[in-house]
Amino acid sequence: MQQQSAFAKPWSCKTNLGISVFHAAKPAAPILLYLPPGPVLPEYPEEEDRVISTLREASATTVVRINYRASSVHQYPTPCHDVLLGLDWVRDHMLLDEFQRPYLARMGVCGELVGGSLATMLALTECRLGESRIGAAAVNNPLVDWVFPDELPVVRPEDLPEPLYGDETALLSDEDLAGSLASVETGQDAAQQGQKPKRKRAPKAPPPTAWQTYGDNDVIPTLTLSAERDVLFRKPDDYFDRFASPMHFFRSPHAQLLYPQPDYPTTAQQLDDLLDMETQLALSHYATFEDNLNVGLKAPPALPTLSRCRAYARHYPPAGTRLSLPVWNITIGLQSPLSDTTLELAKMVRRSIARQTLKSHSGRSRWHDAAEKKQYEDFAHDRVQLHSYQGIALWTQQDENTKWEQRVQQVGTWMKQRLDPAFT
Repeated sequence: MQQQSAFAKPWSCKTNLGISVFHAAKPAAPILLYLPPGPVLPEYPEEEDRVISTLREASATTVVRINYRASSVHQYPTPCHDVLLGLDWVRDHMLLDEFQRPYLARMGVCGELVGGSLATMLALTECRLGESRIGAAAVNNPLVDWVFPDELPVVRPEDLPEPLYGDETALLSDEDLAGSLASVETGQDAAQQGQKPKRKRAPKAPPPTAWQTYGDNDVIPTLTLSAERDVLFRKPDDYFDRFASPMHFFRSPHAQLLYPQPDYPTTAQQLDDLLDMETQLALSHYATFEDNLNVGLKAPPALPTLSRCRAYARHYPPAGTRLSLPVWNITIGLQSPLSDTTLELAKMVRRSIARQTLKSHSGRSRWHDAAEKKQYEDFAHDRVQLHSYQGIALWTQQDENTKWEQRVQQVGTWMKQRLDPAFT
């Protein structure tokens, strides 16, 4: 970085984690964590330096870049552990006053793609009241659900199978956990009075998803995203983890892994047990001889298959955790294959903030009526800003996204306002 007022200095943690610090022009500036896009894109060091410089100037913050590891050697959960270690390092070494005493502060975090996923994870889990916490999050094209169910054959919602294992609630993921008691009672009364349900028209085929429509783009094609998933995760179970796929904090996955049933030779074993010892030894000898001939011919264990299933809503944050979700600035490209999941993230976070605010203000977990619902949803809408742009709209793809600087400046200005001590 060429600015005279900024410099980068590598630091070492227990895991040789690299941390670069780009100081603000003024001392005691707020801290903004920057998480690089990760291995989904080739490295663009010059473009990334421009993004950091623009963020630093517009936000008037000290930008700390956490150079987390993510590769075939450092698979998940290593990226999650690295950013958590980086956050701990910032708390221990940078949130100190002139007498080297620690103080509490609200920090910002931002990133796109894999960095956006990790920024989302930090914002959702490191926002505990009474601690130095994430108070503002800005994510662009975040990879918040590595399951990628849109790769699977389309199934109509009414035909989706139930997940093999129960989940936290019995409400489908599209349903509002804070739904009005009045609407629930109205539906129950109608059922008790024996009213005939209105005849429904045959459902139309669902429109193609963003993953299906924009999967062949030149910047982040879905084939690249799927291949990168196979590199970054040791086994399929790992990308169902909520820290790796933070969308799963709010709902269960839209797909599940089906494992083949093991073939237990119980019947043959039971028959052998009925034979005398001499016959058993003879059979065992020939079986061992046959096994030696077939060494290397045995089929490898069958892999699980991914299959669509219903998704159910989850309560987040959990009660009694003192987690208070930060404010958000979420951006997405309208032609990005990740646009659907990014829009869903904004919807889920808004819904969670509205429900949590209702609970803290009234002690209730359900709306009384539509007017109350609108009041809290408007509040949540202001806390979670969503901006959509033409194209893929990645910050580091500056040839494709000619307005990148203007948009990054907007994010920086937003971050400056949200990290101001006067903001509540």
